[in-house]
Amino acid sequence: MDDSSQKLLDAAGQVFAEKGFAAATVREICSRAGMNVAAVNYHFGDKERLYVEAIRAAECAGGAPRDFNWPPGTPPEQKLTDYIHRMVSDMLDVHRPTWHATLLMRAMLEPTQACEDMVRDHIRPKFAILEGLIAEIAPRKLTETELHLHAFSVVSQALLYRFHRPVGRLIIGDAEFQGLAENLEQLASHITRFTLFGLQGAAAGSATAASGEPQEAQR
Repeated sequence: MDDSSQKLLDAAGQVFAEKGFAAATVREICSRAGMNVAAVNYHFGDKERLYVEAIRAAECAGGAPRDFNWPPGTPPEQKLTDYIHRMVSDMLDVHRPTWHATLLMRAMLEPTQACEDMVRDHIRPKFAILEGLIAEIAPRKLTETELHLHAFSVVSQALLYRFHRPVGRLIIGDAEFQGLAENLEQLASHITRFTLFGLQGAAAGSATAASGEPQEAQR
């Protein structure tokens, strides 16, 4: 993408994030980019295509879904560690423009064809890899619903730091929350450990329930 197209895309991302697709105007986008109103048609074809590219830029800044190319015999726990570390690194990249997260939040609240394309081409393939890792690690065969639940639980732990920073800062203070969000190694390790213990605990709980043995009473 040339510099003019990138400049227009950045301006469009900001306006779409602030106002949504319907309320954003080509005139405002071009004005913010310091370009002629014909620039959108010239570089992207129309406003809808520009929106699609802005959504793609926001979600795919970390690149397209990539193969990890784990060597044969790599322990599944190590695979999960690698996956979560990459997920956290992509989501919390401090060099990404702030409009990325805002635009994605708005896109999920107001789904469009662009959002559906993003899920099909980028999010769902990543989710499938995660479910495969969970199935490999789980002590027993999981149902499809259980796989979904576990995978969503993993992703949500990282999404909190990406989308809920203003509230997180109010809860525990700006410096403490920022410290958690910026220490990617610590955060990825925590999410991995929490997930592994959770999978073991869920399997143990299911086994106890299936055997009919009474569970320890709550204190």
